[in-house]
Amino acid sequence: MGGLIESYVKDGKSLREQIADICYFMQGGIEWNSAWGMSFEDRETAVKIINKRNKEKNPNAKEYL
Repeated sequence: MGGLIESYVKDGKSLREQIADICYFMQGGIEWNSAWGMSFEDRETAVKIINKRNKEKNPNAKEYL
């Protein structure tokens, strides 16, 4: 049971970090509350596009998100 709770805590932290990253990189294009309302698939799509655009700007950079 403890492992399950720990995994929920870890998943929650990862979700908050992903949302913060999306909001930061979108520079206000997606606000905090809007990001929380996004589905998992929508967040993954946003992360994919952010990584793609960053790679276009700097081809030698690692993916950040």
